[in-house]
Amino acid sequence: MMADKLTLITGNAGKARELGDLLGFPLAHEKLRLTEKQALDVAEVAQDKAAQAYDQLQRPVLVDDTGLTVLAWNGLPGALIAWFLDAVGNDGILSMAASLGDRRASVTTALGYADENGPQVFTGTLWGALADQQRGSNGFGYDTIFIPEGNPKTFAELSAEQKNGISMRKLAAEKLRQQIGERFV
Repeated sequence: MMADKLTLITGNAGKARELGDLLGFPLAHEKLRLTEKQALDVAEVAQDKAAQAYDQLQRPVLVDDTGLTVLAWNGLPGALIAWFLDAVGNDGILSMAASLGDRRASVTTALGYADENGPQVFTGTLWGALADQQRGSNGFGYDTIFIPEGNPKTFAELSAEQKNGISMRKLAAEKLRQQIGERFV
């Protein structure tokens, strides 16, 4: 029997199911209006959002923030990736990266968890590179342009099961589960 139910702050029931599957226990979900701190570091953004969400709900909460970092761009776009995608899209990012000799990139998920003891952040990072062109039709966001290290395919060319088996979200979820999982199972 669960002592508490963990609430993921999202309006996306599918995201709550996917993250619940990765954690090994079901998540409630709720959409809240949170002010997003402007920073490149997804961990900093997730910690701030988790603290805000706990202040509003006064029960255990979880937030998810994910970013794409291009090594040659010194941390950009990082947590600002959604704004880059809104402004220029994946093709725009690839166009800006066209002259880069070093296309190495990383994707990081930061899971911000907060309860009565304050916020904690659990991160997972996966290294790879930017593709030369968009490839694949699965996934969302930058999945068509990110190639995980050791794999010839972009995230968007992988099945959901293949992506979830190696993803940065899986790595972050494993760390979170080790720390707090028993409280919710």
